Formats: sequence, C-alpha cells, structure tokens
Amino acid sequence: MGLPISIPIIKPVDAFCNLNCSYCYAGIDGTGQALGRMNLQTLKQTIDFFCKNQGEEVEFIWHGGEPLLAGKAFYHRVVELQRPWVIQGKKITNILQTNATLVTQKWAHFLAERGFVVGTSLDGPQKLHDKFRKHKTGKGSYKKVVRGINLLRNAGIFGGVICGVTVVNYENPQKLLDFFVAEGIKKLKFMRIRTIGCCDNVHVPTLSAEQFTDFMIAIFDYWLELDDPEIEIRDIQSVVNVLLGGRVRECVYMGRCEQFATVYSDGSIRACDSFPKSESTHFGSVTEEHKTVRNNPNLKTFEHIIMERKKSCWGCSWYFMCQGGCMKDNYLNLGSRTPRKEVCRNLKRYFSHIRNRLEAYGLLTTGTALTREEDEYECSHSGTEGSAQGKAGCGTRAENVRQENSTGQEMG
Repeated sequence: MGLPISIPIIKPVDAFCNLNCSYCYAGIDGTGQALGRMNLQTLKQTIDFFCKNQGEEVEFIWHGGEPLLAGKAFYHRVVELQRPWVIQGKKITNILQTNATLVTQKWAHFLAERGFVVGTSLDGPQKLHDKFRKHKTGKGSYKKVVRGINLLRNAGIFGGVICGVTVVNYENPQKLLDFFVAEGIKKLKFMRIRTIGCCDNVHVPTLSAEQFTDFMIAIFDYWLELDDPEIEIRDIQSVVNVLLGGRVRECVYMGRCEQFATVYSDGSIRACDSFPKSESTHFGSVTEEHKTVRNNPNLKTFEHIIMERKKSCWGCSWYFMCQGGCMKDNYLNLGSRTPRKEVCRNLKRYFSHIRNRLEAYGLLTTGTALTREEDEYECSHSGTEGSAQGKAGCGTRAENVRQENSTGQEMG
C-alpha cells in the first residue's frame, strides 16, 4: 500500500496554457495565468523529495496547464536529475499529459529518447472537440491535436486519450467509440465534465451523474460487442478487473486520495488538483522533510476525513469496489462525511450492470449481496442478453483480464 504524498502530479508552469478550453478546471480562479515557472533548484528538490522517500518504483506525472510550455531544456534536466536515483536502483516512469497542439517531430523524438509516455485529450470528431477545446483566438484545436497524436504514435510513446464527456458528445456513445477506433485510438478514458462554463449556445456543458452513467453503460455494452482486445477503456477495465479478483484500480476507486500530491511551480504540495487551491488542502513544500509533510496538520485532517467517509460506506455491498469513491466528485464539499445520493445510486447501477453481464456470460459465478435499492433496479432492468457477438466479446475481453489476474500481471 502506497504512503501518503507518494504520487506526484507536477505542474511546472502551473495553470498556464496555450489553449482556452471553456470547461478547464485549471483556470477556475478566473485568471488562467501561471503563478510562475519551476526553477531548476525547485525541480531538483521535487525529484529528490519523491525519490528519497519511495520504494523501488517512482512515477512522475507532468501536468498543467500545458506542461510542454516548460520547454525541452526543462525536461532534459528532469532526466538528468533522475539519473542518480536510477543508478541507485529506482525504476522511474515519466508520464506527461499534454493537449498535443505543441507537439512537433522534434518534441516527439526528444520525449521518446528520454522514455516519456505521453497522453492527451480529444473529445471526439472535429465538430464535437472544437466546441469547447479552442485556442485563445477562438479557433478550434482539433487539427493540431490529431497531428500531435500521430507524431507521438509514430515515435512509439502515445499513451492514449482522455475524452471529456459533455452534453455535446454524450448522446451517441457508439458513434463516439467508433470514431476513436477508426482513428486507431484504442486506449481511452472517458471523463465526466463537471465544471460549469459556456460556449456558443451551450451554457451548461456539465453532465449529471445519471447521464454519465447511461453513457458509460452504453459504452460498456458496445465494448463487449466490438470484441476487440486492443480496446482499453480505463474505468471499465478497472471495474471488470476488480470483479474478477484483480487489484488494478483507477484512482477514483482506490480510496487513497492522500497518496496523490499536486506540486506547483513554487514547490508547494497540495491535494489532488481536482480540489480548488485552498489553505485546507495545502500540505507543505518539497523544501521540507518528507516526515514533516506527512505530519502536516492539514494532511492529517484530510486523512481523517477520508477514514470518516469510508466508515459511512462500510455497510454498502459495493464498498469493496469504490472504497468510498472520489473525495472531490462524490461529496458536496470537503466537510461532508456522506456521499451524494445521486452519485452513489448511479455508481451502484453502473457496477450492477457490469456484474450482471459478466454473470450472464459465465465469467463471474459468485454474485455480490445486494441492497434493496439494487434489487429493485435489477428487477426492472433484467432480461437483456445481448447478441452472440456481444457474448463473444465479453468472453474474449474479460477472460483476458482474468488470465492477467491469475498470473499476477496488471493491465496497462
């Protein structure tokens, strides 16, 4: 089990970005401007802080804003400063999340030479993507994103796409997944957009929990039907993996929000950056000793809240799956001790649907005890077997996960 403050999400240029995506949480303070750029001394302190106090494997996630704005020299120094730790036996992974519009052949080659894995964001076909993800001039970013993805793919370092799901693109999940498959993009994460913004005649892009659950259930059913073992949808594979006895989880199902640390350009350490910056989620700095940060009163309070929230969920038959869920998205505010009923109701519906499909195909033989609410849901939604092709898909894909679990291997 990982220690608190052990997975760094590093923002070398803070919220600074070359795009102006209307739903971006990074610009929620209204400025969208960087607080600064991380200098080399702070970079060294950051790398040493997380390497010194970790086990054998250390993962650095470079985020933004737009992290490529830090420049090639910055990431050259990243690898140089990590090298002494690699020599000492650390296995270091660098993951960079970019909007891909700044990716050139030189950038792709540079990152590939240094072993980075690079992910990006794409919200579907151009008409849908360009609705919210625009340059500061108002021009859509789709063409530059696709060009960047192709360069990363050719360099062998493309790690997949995060697709923001909004009221604009959620109504036809099958067509959306078909688009990605046709583009050769088979590593995906679908993310519900929650921030309220506006664009053209769309004033509230945010999806409700019910809408997003409907979307993900449709995606799951179609994922089975396609019967393509190369398609990896992170949230779905996480749920399937756990149901089949595995231990690989998306962060929202870990119940370990205290592991994730956002590091800003000044070296300050805060909670996962889905939380707005506030004093209550400020845990210290990379200039301090790790022990000092772990004993920070704000972090201790944060950990206490996590435990109190888990206690309120222990009686739920799906606790084994969600572990209390995302601290930011499942609760009204940081002071809340019980999750929002709408979120819980729809998570149970989502988990139940996946479990029932696996049971129908003989891939899961032991059912989970149900609450009355789940029983009522399943009685009113039973009787859908799916096509023979769908059964074949479930057999191929879920059996792959089962085999990985039995041999101790983890899904990517």
